[in-house]
Amino acid sequence: MGDWFQVIADVEATEDEAPGLAAATVAWLVGGGIIGAEPADCVLGADCGYPPGPRYASALTQPDEFLQRLRWNNGVEICAHRRVFAPGQAPLGPVICPLCGDTVELEEPVTGQLTPCWERFSDALTAWHEGGSAEVVCPSCGQAAGFNDWHWDTGWPFAVAFLGFTFWNWPELSEPFIAEVARHLGHRVVITGGKL
Repeated sequence: MGDWFQVIADVEATEDEAPGLAAATVAWLVGGGIIGAEPADCVLGADCGYPPGPRYASALTQPDEFLQRLRWNNGVEICAHRRVFAPGQAPLGPVICPLCGDTVELEEPVTGQLTPCWERFSDALTAWHEGGSAEVVCPSCGQAAGFNDWHWDTGWPFAVAFLGFTFWNWPELSEPFIAEVARHLGHRVVITGGKL
């Protein structure tokens, strides 16, 4: 069966801004009835999260589906620190360089094995995780581009950010809701997700 997740990652929030933005966004989501006001044990991999609120359906494309599979772990996890948001069980690429537009294969199309280019992205994720910046040098044009600027052509992307909201086992979040969250944050967001 497995568990599904969707992440709205604020890829422009700074480390200093993230805690305040997280608190303000939680208050905004609670005020809109999307999540409940009291933290609870309702997420995977974190001490607590926020359960669905009385108006959770306004955030979804298929709200009726949620009622049929509501479980204890349907909460929203808030992360306000440096993190790599990785997709679960999704193909890695290809990715497109934001500077030259060339396509970079991260997996062999037939075998699914990682290509040597994946190492550039893996090294950038490691650098970010260890406190550095996450830039990837394009093998085609030789220029460095920020990790979040690369366009992931298939599946869910990776994202690096100081702020993210993980919706555990919710049906697909609607585009209008995601746009509202981005407007509230005042920043560009990257959407990722997957299955454990």
